[in-house]
Parts: sequence; structure tokens; C-alpha cells
Amino acid sequence: MKKTICMMTLSFLSLNTYAGFETPEDQKNKRLAERAVETKNYINSMVGKTAWYNSAGCATKPIYANKEQMSYMDAVYTTDNKYVPVTFLGADIYQDTYQDYITFKLQIDNKDEGYIKTSSLSKIEISDKSWECFKTEKPKDTTTEKPLSKTTNDILFGWDTSCRKDAFNGKKICSISRDRLMVLYIDGRYAVSVGRSHYPGTESAIKIDDNVHYSGKEGLINPMYANLIVKQMKEGKKAVIRYREWPYDYNKDSEVDLSGFTKKLNEMLDWYKKL
Repeated sequence: MKKTICMMTLSFLSLNTYAGFETPEDQKNKRLAERAVETKNYINSMVGKTAWYNSAGCATKPIYANKEQMSYMDAVYTTDNKYVPVTFLGADIYQDTYQDYITFKLQIDNKDEGYIKTSSLSKIEISDKSWECFKTEKPKDTTTEKPLSKTTNDILFGWDTSCRKDAFNGKKICSISRDRLMVLYIDGRYAVSVGRSHYPGTESAIKIDDNVHYSGKEGLINPMYANLIVKQMKEGKKAVIRYREWPYDYNKDSEVDLSGFTKKLNEMLDWYKKL
């Protein structure tokens, strides 16, 4: 009997010893699950709300006609430089290793439907702050000059910039992105990310002009080289990115035009300082 009790005690202690251990995959899944809850809570806080939107002042937050066609060359909604009501109807979530991509479905001016993209790192907020695109109260309509040409518009506004400050811990996060290339600025430090919906465990890479390439896992390029990559982007003409998108286990390559990057990066940094 004593022998049986000892064996049971040892078995119980053994189970307790391993109860707190987690594999890297367990930790990753736990983080994804926790972030999914936060993202769903954020979406729930937005759905049903109505804000005021003027496309003339929000070129970096365009509303697209089709959620499958949401690049800077696709059709976007124009409000003719007037503020119109926009209601958040619902959202789709695409979860990646480092952030959640969110596509909101909107009703515009009580008649048209459109879509706008954001992420868990650069959330849309409804606020009357000067830099926010979605206003709580309807501002007075203003008149602004149209861009000189379509080329000028593409150069200045092909980059999507966003900033936010966490209401609880005060952490400031800004991002600038274009065609699956994103530069993040978090508490004064850069990070570079490429692609989306990455195939688990795969390598991603970026190369600026004729410089050497830099790589990382699942979209996040090695943080050690982030400052150097941003410097090369400011001086360069094009970036080539490579990643593997789930569920397709093969390399996906694309080029990103770096025109206008430096100007929009400086605007983003000014915005960051004002948060």
C-alpha cells in the first residue's frame, strides 16, 4: 500500500512539474488567441457607430469600392470635399503573426457601401482630433485645391500612414505602408515588415535597389537592420519583397515603388511627436 501511495504521489508531482511548460507553438497560439479577443472587442466597439468623413482630407485612409481590390491604384470613394456620414457595418479579420488585418464594411452617406482597411497596430479611431479622418461631430466643409496631376497624387498619397497612442499605457505606434511593405515606428524604434498571412515558419526578405537583402521570419525582418533598411528606402527607388502567403507554400515576390516614401515618413514622424 505504501508503495502504491508513493507512486501516486510521484506521478502527481510529475504532472505538476510539467503543467507550466509551453512550446513555442503553444506560446504563439496563446498570443494569437489573446490578440484575436482584443481585435474582436475593438471591432464590436466600432460596429454600429457613425462618423463624419471627407475624402479630400483623408487620402491616406481611402474607402474602396471592392474589398478584393484595395491597392492605391484601385477605385476609391470621393465625397466632393464635403463631410458625409459613414456607418461601420461589420468587419473581416485576417490574423498574421505580428498583427491582425481588419477590413471594415461601411455605409456611406446612407446609400453607398464601401470598404476600408486597417490593422491592430494602426486602428481607426473616431475622434475630433485634427489628424483623425473619422470625426465625431460634423466639421465645416472646406475648399482645397486638387492635386496637380494623377502622378503627383500617387507619389504623395500612395503611402498609407497611421498613428495611435494607447489610452492605457501611453505607447505610441505609427506605421507607413504600401503594397505589402510596412515600416513601423514604436516608441522611437523602427521595425520593417513585408507580406501578410504568412505561411508558418517561413522566411521573408527585402532588398532595396542593388543593396544586399535582409531577411526574417514570417514577415518581420531582422530588427537589427531596421534603421539601415529605412535609410536605404529613403535613398532608394524600389524595394523587392519576398514572402510566403498561407496557404500557398511558395515564394511570392513583388516590387514596391519608393517614390514619396521620405516625404510621407517625415509626415508620420511629425505626427508621432504630436501624439
